[in-house]
Amino acid sequence: MSSNESGADGSCGNARLTESRSDFLQLQKFLQNIQNVMEERFQTMEVRFEKIEEGLSQEQGRNSKLEESVRRALDDVMPKVEELLGRHLSPQPSREAALGHVDAVASAAPNSTAPTNADSPVGNPQQNLQHGLLAGGGRAFPRANASASTKPTECALVTDGGGQATVPRAPSIEGAAPASRPSAPRPSAASGATNPPASLHEAAERGDAAAVRRFLADGAQVDARDKDGNTALHIAASSGRTEIVDILIAKGAAVDRRGLRARTPLHCAAAKGHEAIVARLVTAGAKLDSRDADDATVATLATQGGHAEVVLWLLDRGTPEATDKEGRTLLMNAVEGGNLQLVKDLLGKGANMNTVDNKGETCLLMGVKKGRLHIVKYLLEKNASPFTVDKSNEYPLLLSSKKGYGDVVEKMLQMAGTGDTNLLERSLCAAGSADVVWSFADGALDLVLGPAGGEALVEAARDGRLEVVEALLRVGVNAKASLEMALQASAEKGHRGCIVALLDAGVDVNARDNSTWATALHYAACQGHAECVKELLQRGAKKELIDNVWRTALSLAKENNKAACIDILQNYKLLHL
Repeated sequence: MSSNESGADGSCGNARLTESRSDFLQLQKFLQNIQNVMEERFQTMEVRFEKIEEGLSQEQGRNSKLEESVRRALDDVMPKVEELLGRHLSPQPSREAALGHVDAVASAAPNSTAPTNADSPVGNPQQNLQHGLLAGGGRAFPRANASASTKPTECALVTDGGGQATVPRAPSIEGAAPASRPSAPRPSAASGATNPPASLHEAAERGDAAAVRRFLADGAQVDARDKDGNTALHIAASSGRTEIVDILIAKGAAVDRRGLRARTPLHCAAAKGHEAIVARLVTAGAKLDSRDADDATVATLATQGGHAEVVLWLLDRGTPEATDKEGRTLLMNAVEGGNLQLVKDLLGKGANMNTVDNKGETCLLMGVKKGRLHIVKYLLEKNASPFTVDKSNEYPLLLSSKKGYGDVVEKMLQMAGTGDTNLLERSLCAAGSADVVWSFADGALDLVLGPAGGEALVEAARDGRLEVVEALLRVGVNAKASLEMALQASAEKGHRGCIVALLDAGVDVNARDNSTWATALHYAACQGHAECVKELLQRGAKKELIDNVWRTALSLAKENNKAACIDILQNYKLLHL
């Protein structure tokens, strides 16, 4: 071997050694990193275990304290329990002891002028009492005979006219005149209430005028507040107690006093629709423009409650057309409440139906959102604009399309004329039902046949709205790209009915996505829609076609573990070449 060859071999050996050393150093560094990570993890686990142990020790300490507290409480209570049990379980006094006690009582009693006939139940008190004790085992019982009888002692307390308890009634003897005694007061039948009102507020709520006058005469403050901050006038106004309102106003009740949610009695009456009370309060000086904590006026509350008579009464008295904190007018509140007659009345008073609130909503859009179609149609008859866009980029025509309000859409399209074409296109894409599509077909056929129609078809196919897809196909959507995109969207979402409709309309079953080269079969297999895969294969889909990364429908099904699709694709016999 020459020196050159040996030098070359040495160089190769050195290179391999250097490379091995480098690999070893990298491996060593990698292992060191693993060790560092494991040490950090172990440290974290140790900290967590320490916290757990600390928590357990604290819990044990709390349990010990609780156990000690319970033990002390039992030590305090048990002597008292034992004492009570001792009283109730102690033996009854003997018969001899009882008789001795009776003799002592009888000898100490003054001489009675009553007859002393031993057979009479009242002739000899000592003998009578002894007889009862002997017969009753130590307790006195009245004795009856043929000539007269006594009734058992009545132990119920008797109350005098002032509600004070008196002594129990003595035993009565048949044939004797009854002893006079005070009788307990009884509620009158006319009052109808077994429990009288406990406060001025309760009396006002019940409409008990006599009780209200009595409380006021006894010194109750006419403007006293309850726990909610309301006065008796608030309660009476809200409850519709006209007579009570008159009494309280006559006694000087403050008509503008603020109560719960900063409402005055006028707010309370208007919110409940009590027109007569509203009139009395206004006559007494209540402010019409007063606002509550929600920035609502008296008229706003009446409108929200649908009380048209109160609203019109207030407007006739000069109530200003004010908005609430959300910028809503009285007309908007009437629309939201669904009160068509009130809407008509407010429009008759000059209300502006195209005013927008803080969200950019109009009365018309609010009516569509709430589904008040009878009001929406009336507003459209009054030429309300269907194209005012709110801050969320919503407008009446678009929302009506989404909800499928076909007759409303038709009415809006009749008003569209040369309106915003972009809004019409967006509304068509949002079409929620077939009759909406037919409305567009009649009112804006050029849009249906153009790009907007194609976009609407894709959206409907993606959402599985079969009736809309069929309607759009019937009116002539013929943009090739849109038809193919609609087929792929239906396959991806698993809408077999839409797939059938599109294929029946002549869409190419093997049409490819321009960006991914995927066919409808790719999309269906990837998402696991077995019925769609079967339908596409039966209609001529080629399962060997690949996408832009060389994947067939079968490989996509395998990647995504779609067992049913894998089985269909592997066993389908018709291979389209």
